[in-house]
Amino acid sequence: MSESSYARVVIDRAIHRELDYAIPELLAEKVSIGSRVRVPFREKSALATVVALPAETEATGIRPIEAVVGEKPVLNSKLIELARWMSAYYCCPIETVMRSLLPQVIRRAEVGWKKQLFVSAAKEIGPEDLEKLRRRAPRQAELMDAVAKLNQPVAAAELLRRTALDNQTLRALEKRGWISLREEAVARDPHATDEFVASSRLELNPEQAAALMRSNNRSALLRRRSQSCSTA
Repeated sequence: MSESSYARVVIDRAIHRELDYAIPELLAEKVSIGSRVRVPFREKSALATVVALPAETEATGIRPIEAVVGEKPVLNSKLIELARWMSAYYCCPIETVMRSLLPQVIRRAEVGWKKQLFVSAAKEIGPEDLEKLRRRAPRQAELMDAVAKLNQPVAAAELLRRTALDNQTLRALEKRGWISLREEAVARDPHATDEFVASSRLELNPEQAAALMRSNNRSALLRRRSQSCSTA
């Protein structure tokens, strides 16, 4: 969740600079560092990656973010720091580096919308009717039991996974008029089934610690040079 009113982004175009946008109140809980967003750019829209959440901005003519693409950030702060270092070290635009870090499916915005079938009870079924169904079609009765316990519509695919039943049983209940099926547009999330497990803390040996310190010092020097070049 963002507590900032602004998001600094790198758009997927070669403009060689970062841009600031306002975060609409409705999107505040979804925007974080590493999020993919759609922003207005010139007379069109462009995809971009959030690289910072500044508390203030000196930019003028701030326009709001149009939409957040996906449910989770696609990059973490360490990868964004790496992108900045690579941009300074190899003297190339940061958007070029970002393209190399982003999976192709993300860059092409295939994380869009998809149609998904949702199921809910169409009417209240009495115990006697359910018992009659249980004798004639036990699988349908089992599925109807599960539907009757739902507090809200659920994805049909998820319900069938839970009950180990099939689409034919689902359609049979719909034909009886006991359940309602409807399609809804839902956002695609390429990381929906991913699990991110934190690694344990690694202890560096003296040689590695010395190399890391030299690398950090070099990175700090490159950042200062990059800032000097950008303000020149």
